Amino acid sequence: MLPFVWDGDVAQVTPTASARIAIGDVVCYETPGRLFLHRVIRRDGDRFVTKGDALSSTEVVDRAQVLGKVVAVERRGSITRLDSHAARWRNHAIVGVSPLFPHLLPLALRLRRVLRAALYG
Repeated sequence: MLPFVWDGDVAQVTPTASARIAIGDVVCYETPGRLFLHRVIRRDGDRFVTKGDALSSTEVVDRAQVLGKVVAVERRGSITRLDSHAARWRNHAIVGVSPLFPHLLPLALRLRRVLRAALYG
């Protein structure tokens, strides 16, 4: 879920009825032996089409696999809510631009490394 959720972040997941999961919401779902956080980019009947923000591929998830919706993310003591009105608009907008992320993220991370090296040696 880079660049919005990083390794080490703590996600607060709330059990949610599948009818209340909207496009743009980040869901936590389980496949055998693994948990995933991916954004819902569309619905396919009773299933969700999800995608990690930095990934180019999608995954179809049955509603029975969904453990809940991510409502907040904590990073280094700071909590970002994903269930506020503004966050829902932002999440929906992210769905629209997410096809660009796989191409832009490597460039942004490279730029970040260069800037950090220049600033901090």
